[in-house]
Amino acid sequence: MSNQGKMYVEKRTHKRHDKEFIILYKLMPKKITVETIRKQGKSSDVSIGGVKIHGEVVGEPGDIVRCEIFGKDKQDLIIVLAEIKWVKKAGPIYEFGVQFVGMREEEAESLEDMLHS
Repeated sequence: MSNQGKMYVEKRTHKRHDKEFIILYKLMPKKITVETIRKQGKSSDVSIGGVKIHGEVVGEPGDIVRCEIFGKDKQDLIIVLAEIKWVKKAGPIYEFGVQFVGMREEEAESLEDMLHS
């Protein structure tokens, strides 16, 4: 049987937006004694389900990061936990994709507002 004509099916459930937000993020350590440092990156490919971050990598796929996502005027702020799904080097910087975990309804609504402003 030929694979010609097979259709690509989008895996993502939520529509992606090419929005640039400042994101402060840090690895949630597996041991309480480990101190982590917040890093700053920029977003692209944002959806209610997750975001692509351009910045220094702090973990590997499967690790949990705490993300603070700032809106345009820096008054809008969403704080959410996310799981690192993939990491790749893009020139001198890295990109990594995270999937939000346990996002509350009010955070999702705030992010929707930020995506459409």
